[in-house]
Amino acid sequence: MTVGVALQLVAIAHATVIDMTGAPPRPDATVVIDGARIVSVGTASTVRVPPGARVIQGRGRFLIPGLWDMHVHTVSPSGRSMLALYIANGVTGVRDMAGEWTTLQAWRREIAAGTLVGPRIVASGPYLEGHDNIIPHIEVRTADDARRAVDSLSAMGVDFVKVHSAVPRDAFFAAMREAKERRLAVAGHLSPGVTVVEASDSGQRSLEHLLGFVNFCTAAESVAFAGVDPLRRIVFGSCRTTDQTAVYAHLARNATWVTPTLTASYEFAMLPKTAVPADSLARFISDSLRGFLTRIFDPPPQLPADGDVLGRRLYAKRLETVGALYRAGVPMLAGTDAPMRNSPPGFGLHEELLDLVRAGLPPLAALRAATYEPARYFEALDSLGTVVPGKLADLVLLDADPLVDIRNTRRIAAVFTRGRVYDRAALDQLLAGAERAAHR
Repeated sequence: MTVGVALQLVAIAHATVIDMTGAPPRPDATVVIDGARIVSVGTASTVRVPPGARVIQGRGRFLIPGLWDMHVHTVSPSGRSMLALYIANGVTGVRDMAGEWTTLQAWRREIAAGTLVGPRIVASGPYLEGHDNIIPHIEVRTADDARRAVDSLSAMGVDFVKVHSAVPRDAFFAAMREAKERRLAVAGHLSPGVTVVEASDSGQRSLEHLLGFVNFCTAAESVAFAGVDPLRRIVFGSCRTTDQTAVYAHLARNATWVTPTLTASYEFAMLPKTAVPADSLARFISDSLRGFLTRIFDPPPQLPADGDVLGRRLYAKRLETVGALYRAGVPMLAGTDAPMRNSPPGFGLHEELLDLVRAGLPPLAALRAATYEPARYFEALDSLGTVVPGKLADLVLLDADPLVDIRNTRRIAAVFTRGRVYDRAALDQLLAGAERAAHR
Protein backbone atom coordinates (compact mmCIF):
# COMPACT_ATOMS: atom_id res chain seq x y z
CA MET A 1 0.00 0.00 0.00
CA THR A 2 1.22 3.49 -0.80
CA VAL A 3 1.98 5.29 2.44
CA GLY A 4 2.89 8.71 1.12
CA VAL A 5 5.72 9.91 -1.06
CA ALA A 6 9.06 10.87 0.45
CA LEU A 7 10.09 14.25 -0.87
CA GLN A 8 13.32 16.18 -0.63
CA LEU A 9 11.88 19.40 -2.06
CA VAL A 10 8.24 20.41 -2.37
CA ALA A 11 6.51 23.73 -2.98
CA ILE A 12 2.89 24.35 -2.04
CA ALA A 13 2.04 27.14 -4.46
CA HIS A 14 -0.62 29.89 -4.39
CA ALA A 15 -2.33 28.70 -1.19
CA THR A 16 -3.90 30.81 1.53
CA VAL A 17 -1.69 30.22 4.56
CA ILE A 18 -3.30 30.35 8.01
CA ASP A 19 0.01 30.36 9.86
CA MET A 20 -1.38 30.61 13.47
CA THR A 21 1.15 33.31 14.41
CA GLY A 22 -1.62 35.83 15.00
CA ALA A 23 -1.15 37.37 11.57
CA PRO A 24 -4.12 37.42 9.18
CA PRO A 25 -4.35 34.66 6.57
CA ARG A 26 -1.85 35.15 3.74
CA PRO A 27 -3.47 34.67 0.33
CA ASP A 28 -1.53 33.59 -2.75
CA ALA A 29 1.41 32.34 -0.70
CA THR A 30 3.98 29.70 -1.51
CA VAL A 31 5.57 27.43 1.09
CA VAL A 32 8.78 25.55 0.30
CA ILE A 33 9.65 22.40 2.23
CA ASP A 34 13.02 20.70 2.24
CA GLY A 35 12.76 17.25 3.76
CA ALA A 36 11.04 17.59 7.12
CA ARG A 37 11.42 21.38 7.49
CA ILE A 38 9.79 24.51 6.15
CA VAL A 39 12.44 26.65 4.46
CA SER A 40 10.44 29.60 3.15
CA VAL A 41 6.98 31.14 3.33
CA GLY A 42 5.94 34.19 1.35
CA THR A 43 3.91 35.60 -1.48
CA ALA A 44 4.00 33.51 -4.62
CA SER A 45 5.58 36.40 -6.49
CA THR A 46 8.57 36.56 -4.14
CA VAL A 47 9.27 32.96 -3.12
CA ARG A 48 11.59 31.12 -5.46
CA VAL A 49 10.58 27.54 -6.17
CA PRO A 50 13.80 25.47 -6.22
CA PRO A 51 14.62 23.61 -9.44
CA GLY A 52 13.38 20.02 -9.29
CA ALA A 53 10.88 20.69 -6.52
CA ARG A 54 7.52 18.96 -6.71
CA VAL A 55 4.90 21.69 -6.97
CA ILE A 56 1.56 21.05 -5.26
CA GLN A 57 -1.24 23.34 -6.39
CA GLY A 58 -2.65 25.36 -3.53
CA ARG A 59 -4.83 27.77 -5.45
CA GLY A 60 -8.23 27.90 -3.77
CA ARG A 61 -6.86 25.86 -0.86
CA PHE A 62 -5.88 26.66 2.73
CA LEU A 63 -2.72 25.56 4.54
CA ILE A 64 -2.71 25.10 8.33
CA PRO A 65 -0.30 23.53 10.83
CA GLY A 66 -0.74 19.83 11.50
CA LEU A 67 -3.47 19.12 14.05
CA TRP A 68 -2.92 17.63 17.51
CA ASP A 69 -5.35 15.52 19.52
CA MET A 70 -4.31 16.25 23.09
CA HIS A 71 -6.13 13.41 24.85
CA VAL A 72 -5.95 9.93 23.32
CA HIS A 73 -5.22 6.33 24.26
CA THR A 74 -3.43 4.68 21.36
CA VAL A 75 -2.61 1.35 23.02
CA SER A 76 -5.85 -0.60 22.74
CA PRO A 77 -7.16 -3.55 20.75
CA SER A 78 -6.46 -2.71 17.08
CA GLY A 79 -4.53 0.33 18.28
CA ARG A 80 -1.54 -0.17 16.00
CA SER A 81 -3.62 -0.44 12.84
CA MET A 82 -5.62 2.66 13.80
CA LEU A 83 -2.57 4.94 14.05
CA ALA A 84 -2.85 5.67 10.32
CA LEU A 85 -6.33 7.12 10.93
CA TYR A 86 -4.71 10.09 12.65
CA ILE A 87 -2.60 10.93 9.60
CA ALA A 88 -5.58 10.30 7.30
CA ASN A 89 -7.42 13.00 9.25
CA GLY A 90 -4.60 15.54 9.36
CA VAL A 91 -3.73 14.77 12.99
CA THR A 92 0.06 14.75 12.93
CA GLY A 93 0.53 14.59 16.71
CA VAL A 94 -1.18 13.17 19.81
CA ARG A 95 -0.76 13.29 23.56
CA ASP A 96 -1.26 9.75 24.82
CA MET A 97 -2.81 9.80 28.29
CA ALA A 98 -2.11 6.24 29.46
CA GLY A 99 -0.74 3.19 27.74
CA GLU A 100 1.75 0.34 27.95
CA TRP A 101 5.10 2.12 27.82
CA THR A 102 7.19 -0.40 25.92
CA THR A 103 4.52 -0.59 23.20
CA LEU A 104 4.43 3.18 22.89
CA GLN A 105 8.19 3.34 22.63
CA ALA A 106 8.23 0.67 19.91
CA TRP A 107 5.55 2.46 17.90
CA ARG A 108 7.40 5.76 18.17
CA ARG A 109 10.57 4.16 16.83
CA GLU A 110 8.68 2.61 13.91
CA ILE A 111 6.92 5.87 13.08
CA ALA A 112 10.20 7.79 13.20
CA ALA A 113 11.83 5.19 10.93
CA GLY A 114 8.99 5.42 8.41
CA THR A 115 7.98 1.77 8.75
CA LEU A 116 4.69 2.62 10.47
CA VAL A 117 2.31 5.41 9.52
CA GLY A 118 1.25 7.35 12.57
CA PRO A 119 1.41 10.64 14.44
CA ARG A 120 4.07 12.05 16.74
CA ILE A 121 3.29 10.62 20.19
CA VAL A 122 3.94 12.41 23.47
CA ALA A 123 3.03 9.94 26.22
CA SER A 124 2.60 9.43 29.95
CA GLY A 125 2.90 5.67 30.00
CA PRO A 126 0.97 4.22 32.97
CA TYR A 127 -0.99 6.74 35.00
CA LEU A 128 -1.26 7.16 38.76
CA GLU A 129 -4.49 5.72 40.20
CA GLY A 130 -5.87 5.08 43.67
CA HIS A 131 -7.26 1.61 42.94
CA ASP A 132 -6.87 -1.26 40.50
CA ASN A 133 -7.78 -0.67 36.86
CA ILE A 134 -7.49 -2.55 33.56
CA ILE A 135 -5.71 0.42 31.93
CA PRO A 136 -1.92 0.48 32.58
CA HIS A 137 -1.40 2.29 35.88
CA ILE A 138 0.60 2.50 39.09
CA GLU A 139 -1.55 2.19 42.17
CA VAL A 140 -0.89 4.89 44.77
CA ARG A 141 -2.65 5.19 48.10
CA THR A 142 -0.19 7.20 50.19
CA ALA A 143 2.20 10.09 49.73
CA ASP A 144 5.13 7.66 49.82
CA ASP A 145 3.48 5.57 47.12
CA ALA A 146 3.10 8.67 44.98
CA ARG A 147 6.72 9.74 45.36
CA ARG A 148 7.97 6.28 44.46
CA ALA A 149 5.62 6.11 41.49
CA VAL A 150 6.82 9.41 40.07
CA ASP A 151 10.43 8.33 40.57
CA SER A 152 9.69 5.10 38.67
CA LEU A 153 8.05 6.98 35.82
CA SER A 154 10.99 9.35 35.65
CA ALA A 155 13.39 6.40 35.44
CA MET A 156 11.28 4.91 32.64
CA GLY A 157 11.68 8.13 30.67
CA VAL A 158 8.02 9.09 30.29
CA ASP A 159 7.22 12.49 28.80
CA PHE A 160 4.87 13.56 31.61
CA VAL A 161 2.86 12.18 34.54
CA LYS A 162 -0.86 11.59 34.39
CA VAL A 163 -3.00 11.50 37.52
CA HIS A 164 -6.39 9.80 37.50
CA SER A 165 -9.58 10.32 39.48
CA ALA A 166 -8.98 8.17 42.58
CA VAL A 167 -5.56 9.41 43.73
CA PRO A 168 -6.01 10.48 47.38
CA ARG A 169 -5.45 14.14 48.22
CA ASP A 170 -2.18 13.67 50.13
CA ALA A 171 -0.81 11.39 47.42
CA PHE A 172 -1.77 13.91 44.73
CA PHE A 173 0.17 16.75 46.31
CA ALA A 174 3.14 14.47 46.99
CA ALA A 175 3.12 13.45 43.32
CA MET A 176 3.01 17.10 42.28
CA ARG A 177 6.01 17.97 44.47
CA GLU A 178 8.02 14.99 43.24
CA ALA A 179 7.17 15.68 39.61
CA LYS A 180 8.35 19.25 40.03
CA GLU A 181 11.65 17.96 41.42
CA ARG A 182 11.94 15.63 38.43
CA ARG A 183 10.93 18.39 36.00
CA LEU A 184 7.97 16.39 34.77
CA ALA A 185 4.70 18.05 33.83
CA VAL A 186 1.53 16.63 35.37
CA ALA A 187 -1.79 16.37 33.55
CA GLY A 188 -4.99 14.51 34.16
CA HIS A 189 -8.13 14.22 36.23
CA LEU A 190 -9.02 16.02 39.42
CA SER A 191 -8.29 14.02 42.56
CA PRO A 192 -10.89 13.57 45.33
CA GLY A 193 -11.02 16.51 47.70
CA VAL A 194 -8.82 18.66 45.47
CA THR A 195 -10.43 21.73 43.93
CA VAL A 196 -9.79 23.06 40.46
CA VAL A 197 -7.99 26.05 41.98
CA GLU A 198 -5.83 23.86 44.23
CA ALA A 199 -4.83 21.65 41.31
CA SER A 200 -3.95 24.70 39.27
CA ASP A 201 -1.94 26.25 42.11
CA SER A 202 -0.09 22.98 42.64
CA GLY A 203 1.20 23.17 39.07
CA GLN A 204 -1.05 20.67 37.30
CA ARG A 205 -0.42 21.67 33.71
CA SER A 206 -3.75 20.61 32.24
CA LEU A 207 -7.12 19.60 33.62
CA GLU A 208 -9.00 16.97 31.63
CA HIS A 209 -12.69 16.43 30.86
CA LEU A 210 -13.83 19.45 32.95
CA LEU A 211 -13.96 17.10 35.94
CA GLY A 212 -14.51 19.13 39.10
CA PHE A 213 -15.66 22.22 37.23
CA VAL A 214 -18.88 23.78 38.53
CA ASN A 215 -21.63 24.79 36.11
CA PHE A 216 -23.15 28.22 36.66
CA CYS A 217 -26.91 27.70 36.77
CA THR A 218 -30.05 29.60 37.58
CA ALA A 219 -31.99 28.59 40.68
CA ALA A 220 -34.55 26.79 38.51
CA GLU A 221 -31.81 24.89 36.65
CA SER A 222 -30.22 23.90 39.95
CA VAL A 223 -33.50 22.36 41.07
CA ALA A 224 -33.95 20.57 37.75
CA PHE A 225 -30.45 19.12 37.80
CA ALA A 226 -30.52 18.08 41.47
CA GLY A 227 -32.06 14.73 40.60
CA VAL A 228 -29.57 13.74 37.94
CA ASP A 229 -28.15 10.21 38.15
CA PRO A 230 -24.73 9.68 39.80
CA LEU A 231 -22.92 8.87 36.55
CA ARG A 232 -23.87 12.13 34.89
CA ARG A 233 -23.21 14.05 38.09
CA ILE A 234 -19.59 12.86 37.91
CA VAL A 235 -19.21 13.57 34.19
CA PHE A 236 -21.00 16.92 34.07
CA GLY A 237 -20.28 18.34 37.51
CA SER A 238 -22.40 20.15 40.04
CA CYS A 239 -24.68 23.08 39.38
CA ARG A 240 -24.59 26.28 41.45
CA THR A 241 -25.96 29.77 41.27
CA THR A 242 -22.56 31.14 42.32
CA ASP A 243 -20.69 32.92 39.53
CA GLN A 244 -17.51 31.07 38.54
CA THR A 245 -15.69 33.96 36.86
CA ALA A 246 -13.12 34.29 39.66
CA VAL A 247 -12.20 30.61 39.33
CA TYR A 248 -11.71 30.93 35.60
CA ALA A 249 -9.63 34.08 36.02
CA HIS A 250 -7.44 32.19 38.50
CA LEU A 251 -6.80 29.42 35.96
CA ALA A 252 -6.00 32.01 33.31
CA ARG A 253 -3.45 33.73 35.57
CA ASN A 254 -1.81 30.37 36.27
CA ALA A 255 -1.85 29.47 32.55
CA THR A 256 -3.50 26.15 33.39
CA TRP A 257 -4.74 24.48 30.22
CA VAL A 258 -8.14 22.81 30.03
CA THR A 259 -8.95 19.87 27.72
CA PRO A 260 -12.77 19.68 27.65
CA THR A 261 -13.14 16.44 25.57
CA LEU A 262 -16.69 17.46 24.67
CA THR A 263 -16.94 14.80 21.98
CA ALA A 264 -16.41 12.05 24.53
CA SER A 265 -18.75 13.51 27.14
CA TYR A 266 -21.58 13.62 24.60
CA GLU A 267 -21.76 9.82 24.84
CA PHE A 268 -22.51 10.08 28.56
CA ALA A 269 -25.09 12.81 27.97
CA MET A 270 -27.08 10.49 25.70
CA LEU A 271 -27.19 7.37 27.92
CA PRO A 272 -29.04 5.05 28.06
CA LYS A 273 -29.59 5.90 24.39
CA THR A 274 -26.50 4.98 22.43
CA ALA A 275 -26.73 6.76 19.07
CA VAL A 276 -23.85 9.21 18.53
CA PRO A 277 -22.61 11.13 15.47
CA ALA A 278 -19.62 8.84 14.99
CA ASP A 279 -21.80 5.78 14.42
CA SER A 280 -21.33 6.48 10.71
CA LEU A 281 -17.66 5.61 11.22
CA ALA A 282 -18.27 2.26 12.93
CA ARG A 283 -16.59 0.45 10.02
CA PHE A 284 -13.21 1.59 11.36
CA ILE A 285 -13.77 0.04 14.80
CA SER A 286 -12.97 -3.63 15.38
CA ASP A 287 -15.15 -5.96 17.43
CA SER A 288 -12.27 -6.42 19.87
CA LEU A 289 -12.11 -2.67 20.50
CA ARG A 290 -15.88 -2.49 20.96
CA GLY A 291 -15.65 -5.22 23.57
CA PHE A 292 -12.78 -3.46 25.34
CA LEU A 293 -14.72 -0.19 25.52
CA THR A 294 -17.79 -1.96 26.83
CA ARG A 295 -15.75 -3.48 29.66
CA ILE A 296 -14.45 -0.03 30.64
CA PHE A 297 -17.56 2.09 30.08
CA ASP A 298 -20.49 -0.30 30.42
CA PRO A 299 -23.16 2.04 31.88
CA PRO A 300 -24.85 1.11 35.14
CA PRO A 301 -28.22 -0.59 34.62
CA GLN A 302 -30.12 1.83 36.88
CA LEU A 303 -29.90 4.76 34.48
CA PRO A 304 -33.37 6.25 33.88
CA ALA A 305 -34.87 5.52 30.48
CA ASP A 306 -35.25 9.22 29.77
CA GLY A 307 -31.84 10.12 31.20
CA ASP A 308 -30.79 11.75 27.95
CA VAL A 309 -33.32 14.57 28.53
CA LEU A 310 -31.35 15.95 31.48
CA GLY A 311 -28.17 14.71 29.84
CA ARG A 312 -28.65 16.98 26.84
CA ARG A 313 -29.29 19.95 29.09
CA LEU A 314 -26.21 19.19 31.15
CA TYR A 315 -24.16 18.87 27.98
CA ALA A 316 -25.41 22.30 26.93
CA LYS A 317 -24.24 23.59 30.32
CA ARG A 318 -20.79 22.17 29.63
CA LEU A 319 -20.74 24.05 26.34
CA GLU A 320 -21.58 27.23 28.25
CA THR A 321 -18.76 26.51 30.71
CA VAL A 322 -16.25 26.08 27.90
CA GLY A 323 -17.37 29.36 26.37
CA ALA A 324 -16.96 31.11 29.72
CA LEU A 325 -13.49 29.62 30.18
CA TYR A 326 -12.47 30.86 26.75
CA ARG A 327 -13.77 34.38 27.41
CA ALA A 328 -11.84 34.41 30.70
CA GLY A 329 -8.60 33.70 28.84
CA VAL A 330 -8.11 30.09 29.97
CA PRO A 331 -5.96 28.27 27.37
CA MET A 332 -7.72 25.38 25.66
CA LEU A 333 -6.48 22.10 24.23
CA ALA A 334 -8.50 20.05 21.74
CA GLY A 335 -8.74 16.43 22.87
CA THR A 336 -11.16 13.57 22.28
CA ASP A 337 -10.38 10.61 24.60
CA ALA A 338 -10.04 8.49 21.44
CA PRO A 339 -10.82 5.71 20.72
CA MET A 340 -14.20 6.09 22.38
CA ARG A 341 -17.24 5.34 20.24
CA ASN A 342 -17.95 8.99 19.45
CA SER A 343 -14.28 9.79 18.89
CA PRO A 344 -12.64 7.30 16.53
CA PRO A 345 -8.94 8.10 16.08
CA GLY A 346 -8.45 11.17 13.92
CA PHE A 347 -12.11 11.66 13.08
CA GLY A 348 -13.04 12.67 16.61
CA LEU A 349 -10.72 15.66 16.56
CA HIS A 350 -12.79 17.33 13.84
CA GLU A 351 -15.96 16.78 15.85
CA GLU A 352 -14.23 18.27 18.90
CA LEU A 353 -13.31 21.38 16.94
CA LEU A 354 -16.95 21.72 15.93
CA ASP A 355 -18.03 21.32 19.56
CA LEU A 356 -15.58 24.05 20.64
CA VAL A 357 -17.16 26.38 18.10
CA ARG A 358 -20.62 25.41 19.35
CA ALA A 359 -19.36 26.36 22.81
CA GLY A 360 -18.60 29.87 21.63
CA LEU A 361 -15.01 29.77 20.41
CA PRO A 362 -14.41 31.49 17.07
CA PRO A 363 -13.13 29.02 14.45
CA LEU A 364 -9.64 30.51 14.70
CA ALA A 365 -9.58 29.91 18.47
CA ALA A 366 -10.80 26.33 18.03
CA LEU A 367 -8.09 25.76 15.43
CA ARG A 368 -5.55 27.28 17.79
CA ALA A 369 -6.54 24.69 20.43
CA ALA A 370 -5.35 21.95 18.06
CA THR A 371 -2.24 23.67 16.66
CA TYR A 372 -0.60 26.59 18.45
CA GLU A 373 -1.71 25.74 22.01
CA PRO A 374 -0.37 22.16 21.93
CA ALA A 375 3.01 23.51 20.78
CA ARG A 376 2.97 26.14 23.53
CA TYR A 377 1.91 23.52 26.07
CA PHE A 378 4.86 21.31 25.13
CA GLU A 379 7.20 24.33 25.06
CA ALA A 380 7.86 23.35 21.44
CA LEU A 381 7.00 26.55 19.59
CA ASP A 382 10.51 26.49 18.14
CA SER A 383 9.47 23.50 16.01
CA LEU A 384 5.68 23.12 15.97
CA GLY A 385 2.40 24.99 15.92
CA THR A 386 2.91 27.63 13.21
CA VAL A 387 3.69 27.78 9.50
CA VAL A 388 7.00 29.67 9.49
CA PRO A 389 10.50 28.92 8.17
CA GLY A 390 12.55 26.56 10.30
CA LYS A 391 9.57 24.72 11.77
CA LEU A 392 8.79 21.08 11.17
CA ALA A 393 6.70 20.69 8.03
CA ASP A 394 3.73 19.11 9.77
CA LEU A 395 1.01 20.68 7.63
CA VAL A 396 -2.51 20.09 6.35
CA LEU A 397 -3.77 21.43 3.01
CA LEU A 398 -7.54 21.97 3.00
CA ASP A 399 -9.96 22.37 0.11
CA ALA A 400 -12.02 25.02 1.93
CA ASP A 401 -11.55 27.75 4.54
CA PRO A 402 -11.78 26.51 8.15
CA LEU A 403 -12.22 30.08 9.40
CA VAL A 404 -15.49 30.34 7.50
CA ASP A 405 -16.72 26.94 8.71
CA ILE A 406 -14.66 24.85 11.12
CA ARG A 407 -16.12 21.71 9.51
CA ASN A 408 -13.83 22.45 6.58
CA THR A 409 -10.94 20.92 8.54
CA ARG A 410 -12.40 17.61 7.34
CA ARG A 411 -11.90 18.59 3.68
CA ILE A 412 -8.30 17.46 3.44
CA ALA A 413 -6.39 17.61 0.16
CA ALA A 414 -2.98 16.58 1.51
CA VAL A 415 -1.06 15.97 4.74
CA PHE A 416 2.65 16.64 5.21
CA THR A 417 4.68 15.12 8.02
CA ARG A 418 8.14 13.66 8.60
CA GLY A 419 9.32 14.57 5.11
CA ARG A 420 6.46 12.77 3.38
CA VAL A 421 3.38 13.99 1.58
CA TYR A 422 0.11 12.08 1.64
CA ASP A 423 -2.06 13.31 -1.21
CA ARG A 424 -5.77 12.56 -1.39
CA ALA A 425 -5.18 9.20 -3.05
CA ALA A 426 -2.69 8.16 -0.37
CA LEU A 427 -5.02 9.33 2.41
CA ASP A 428 -7.84 7.27 0.94
CA GLN A 429 -5.52 4.25 0.89
CA LEU A 430 -4.78 4.78 4.58
CA LEU A 431 -8.50 4.85 5.32
CA ALA A 432 -9.13 1.73 3.28
CA GLY A 433 -6.28 -0.10 4.99
CA ALA A 434 -7.56 0.82 8.45
CA GLU A 435 -11.05 -0.34 7.53
CA ARG A 436 -9.74 -3.69 6.29
CA ALA A 437 -7.70 -4.13 9.46
CA ALA A 438 -10.79 -3.55 11.61
CA HIS A 439 -12.54 -6.53 10.02
CA ARG A 440 -9.74 -9.09 9.94
